[in-house]
Amino acid sequence: MPHIIFEYQEDLADAAQVDAMLQVTHQSIADSGLFKADQIKTRAYPFRSFTNAGGSSSYIHIQARIKSGRDADNKKRLGEVILSGLSTLHIPASVITVEIIDMDRDSYGKYVPK
Repeated sequence: MPHIIFEYQEDLADAAQVDAMLQVTHQSIADSGLFKADQIKTRAYPFRSFTNAGGSSSYIHIQARIKSGRDADNKKRLGEVILSGLSTLHIPASVITVEIIDMDRDSYGKYVPK
């Protein structure tokens, strides 16, 4: 935990740039002390069709899905850490947004095959 999910316009970044976004985000969160490095999962999904406020400016939206129970300050800090790390990459998006989403701790399940 957490699950960090990038949604980005497919022509915005090539594979190396997407890998850089994921790695920088992973390292920024780990360095923050909010989560251990081996708990952070990052992934990215490109989208083809979109509008941005009725226009066509590329954007990135990030969901940070975490188990419920963290206070508002920790959630805000997580969002700030993600955006701060990405600001070092000079991504050609018109805007980058982040949304912290609580996953219900009581219904979250996990299976680790051995």
